Amino acid sequence: MNDQPVREERAYRHVTCGNETLVGGQSFEVVSNPMSGMERTMCSSCNAMFPISEFEWSDTGESLPDYYARHSQNATDMQKLLCSKKFMVAVILFFVVLTEIGIYFLLADEEFAVLAFCLVGGLMIGGIIGMSVFISGFADPIKKKVCGVSDTRLLT
Repeated sequence: MNDQPVREERAYRHVTCGNETLVGGQSFEVVSNPMSGMERTMCSSCNAMFPISEFEWSDTGESLPDYYARHSQNATDMQKLLCSKKFMVAVILFFVVLTEIGIYFLLADEEFAVLAFCLVGGLMIGGIIGMSVFISGFADPIKKKVCGVSDTRLLT
């Protein structure tokens, strides 16, 4: 069991301009996750997005690509695919379509307005189910197996 406190924020430096950006919350969770497939991030000084190759952690000086490579070196190609944005979209779309089909067949005899309202709601419900399945069924277990922690904000 890891008793190390989870950081709430961390700074990275845009090597091009030399300024730091303090990242926290959901953004920090994504930036710290070597399996997130992130390709670009924000520089708060330049107020623009740049490739991660232009950034390094301020506290260690390690470039973000080197950090990602070091922490994901044990990931198989299949694990990388199952954590990818493309797979996430595919899972979400699968559950959206499945939900829409289910709603249509359950409510096919209802008035058009009721059916339309429920189908719109089904888009959101299917999306939430799909995202939940992706995160809890694929991304989180693979991240924990590959990185050795359930919360990548613990990685240095």
